[in-house]
Amino acid sequence: MHELQRQIVRCFLLLGCCLLCNTSVAQSQLQAGEPPFDSAYSNELYRAYIALGARPSDEDIRLHTDMFIPLMSDDENLLFADIRGQFADVGGGEGNAGLAFRHLFEDEWIWGVYGFYDLKQSGNGNWFSQGTLGTELLSAHYELRGNLYIPESGAEEVIAPTAVISNGNLVVQNNEERAYHGFDLEAGALLWRAQKWCDSEIRGFAGTYYFDTDSSSARTVAGPRLRAEWRSYDLPWMGQDSRLTVGAQYQHDDVRGGQTAAILTMRLPLGSDRGRTRRRTYMQRRMTDVIVRDIDVVTRPTPTPDGEEVALHAEQNFAIGSVTMLDADTDDLVAAVAAATTDTIIIDGAAGEVITTDSIIVPSGQNLLGGGFMVRGAATGIIATVGTPTQLYGSDETQSVIVASDNTRIGHFDIEGGLHGISSYNGATYDDLTNVQIFSNRVSVADDSGFRFAALDSASSLSLNRAAWNSGSGFEIDDNNATLTQNTSQDNAFSGFYLTSNDGTLSTNRAMENGEYGFVIGANYGDVTENEATENRFAGFAVVYNEGLFSENESTDNASEGFRITTNNGTVSENFAFDNFLDGFWFEDNYDTISDNTSYENYGNGFVFNDSSGSIVDNYSGRNSFAGFVFRNNFGDFNDNTSQQNGSDGFDFSNNAATMTGNSAIENTDDGYDFSGNYGTFSGNFALSNLNDGFQFYRNDDQMTGNIASDNLEDGFYFNQNNSLFDDNYASGNYDDGIDMVENFGTVSNNLSIENLDEGYTGTNSGFTSNNTGYDNEGGGDTF
Repeated sequence: MHELQRQIVRCFLLLGCCLLCNTSVAQSQLQAGEPPFDSAYSNELYRAYIALGARPSDEDIRLHTDMFIPLMSDDENLLFADIRGQFADVGGGEGNAGLAFRHLFEDEWIWGVYGFYDLKQSGNGNWFSQGTLGTELLSAHYELRGNLYIPESGAEEVIAPTAVISNGNLVVQNNEERAYHGFDLEAGALLWRAQKWCDSEIRGFAGTYYFDTDSSSARTVAGPRLRAEWRSYDLPWMGQDSRLTVGAQYQHDDVRGGQTAAILTMRLPLGSDRGRTRRRTYMQRRMTDVIVRDIDVVTRPTPTPDGEEVALHAEQNFAIGSVTMLDADTDDLVAAVAAATTDTIIIDGAAGEVITTDSIIVPSGQNLLGGGFMVRGAATGIIATVGTPTQLYGSDETQSVIVASDNTRIGHFDIEGGLHGISSYNGATYDDLTNVQIFSNRVSVADDSGFRFAALDSASSLSLNRAAWNSGSGFEIDDNNATLTQNTSQDNAFSGFYLTSNDGTLSTNRAMENGEYGFVIGANYGDVTENEATENRFAGFAVVYNEGLFSENESTDNASEGFRITTNNGTVSENFAFDNFLDGFWFEDNYDTISDNTSYENYGNGFVFNDSSGSIVDNYSGRNSFAGFVFRNNFGDFNDNTSQQNGSDGFDFSNNAATMTGNSAIENTDDGYDFSGNYGTFSGNFALSNLNDGFQFYRNDDQMTGNIASDNLEDGFYFNQNNSLFDDNYASGNYDDGIDMVENFGTVSNNLSIENLDEGYTGTNSGFTSNNTGYDNEGGGDTF
């Protein structure tokens, strides 16, 4: 019994004890015989009352109120209204309005008839109504009654479907909630009475009930019912006509099983004469007994006729087919799995955690599923849940808990312990697998990697899995050709994902707080897209060799680089590095395209390239602690990149031997561009508001045309030595010289330097100059 039920029972019992212990007043009112009936008081015999009660049961707790309202009465007849209401803690409620007539025969027998209109909202939110007709025969010692329940025709509403086994196959069963028609019969007898104890008595009842519907798929609800009640009347402090009822009821049928309920009710009379001392006769008091009937409209979920649909896995979209059901109580579960011949084996968690010392080896071609997953009907798409979530524990750290085979599906397990949670380990080595699907599993506290495989083919997939607190990596695959999507790896001792080679697809996976790298890929030939690495101890992504697509990944808050790619021969695009402890992106050798990536607020450099001959375009580096872009030998095109508000240079190049066009350096703490040597075309670049020189070149040996340096805190252009063409460049508003060439051995022509705070042009010219102009420079030098 729930705690709330226990509290309600305790309160009513304590109240009853207090009332029964105070018997002095009651004994003064009770005599050896009943007082004679006096017709002068007949209009006062039957007063309205309200009853408040609770009905705790093993299914729910119901609170109810009943109101008795006399309408017409004389010495032998009583016409009254009976109005009731109740609600359950599990949801739903009901109201009943009835009209009843009782006739007293010579103060010995009472015959009554009544009718009710019942309106119910079920726990499923459906509304039902019915009519109830009943009759009763009461005496001082015995009673007999019967009721007929007539719901509105067609009273049925759709409710949640269920997954059931039909003819050995798992199907989705459409359900409806129906109101049942039926009847009940009951006989009762007085078992004990003690007038000196508030005229208390015990009555016992036995009866039967029968309910059915016109649905061919519904089951008849029928069985016995037993009830016992302790009643105490005219309670001290409560007044005449008050009543306390404490009881218990038990009933049983094949549909609902055994049902036990407590009965706790307090009746309080209404009216201005509650303190009267005159009492009714025993049978007159019986005229106000509560009408006994079924407490509510009987409704049940029932299968819809011909409502079975083939069950498809709701997420993975395969047919469940024939099933074998196992659980913690199964003798030798490992052997039972190996011997199963059905399409799907379900290890359900209802019986508790499954502990295994041997590996559960999934037979080839079968599905192994834990409970608690959803299926949908193949015809309508309706959803139902199968079983209870399953926990597996592997007690042997030298064996994997589940071992996959070719053409298998494994899903919906919470696995702890073992060498691995799910793997292809055969006891000596790791098998290559084809066409396996591993989904919606959680693996933790394995002695090695959580998920571990040798080779997975392109028909295989891992999705929606989680690996946490394992002693190796979360996911480890030697040769991956499979699709890995929406997996999470967290707090593993090594890396989140460790792939020696990848020809498959990694997308929308997450690696968080692992002891080494978020993602490690030895050689990537596949697609790595939309993955996330966060707060790992080393780099978020570490790729030794990339020849595939590496796109739209995010690396944040890692303790080393965001992305570390040693050799790139593929496309690296639209990735995002934020707040990593070292560089946002680090490349050793780049031979292909690096485009549209963002490096922001990392504690090292934004981008680092050691030897690049690929194309680097449209990347953004902002607010990193050191340089935006660092190059050691660039031989590829470098176009339309932006470096803004970094803690050192915007672009720091040791040697550039390729075309650099359309790049922007804005508000960096040191130079916008800092070149040891330029041997390629440098045109159309911008340096704006940097805190040192806009462009600083140790040596230029190729053409520089159409570049703009504006509002930098030192020189717009500063050259230690220019040996090539410097043409059509623009310097304005810089806080020192516009163009400062320590030595010029090349051609300087068609440049414009204006409004700088020192000279427009300065330096030693040993080359050729023409058409250079300037004005409003505070230090003069308006030509070179």
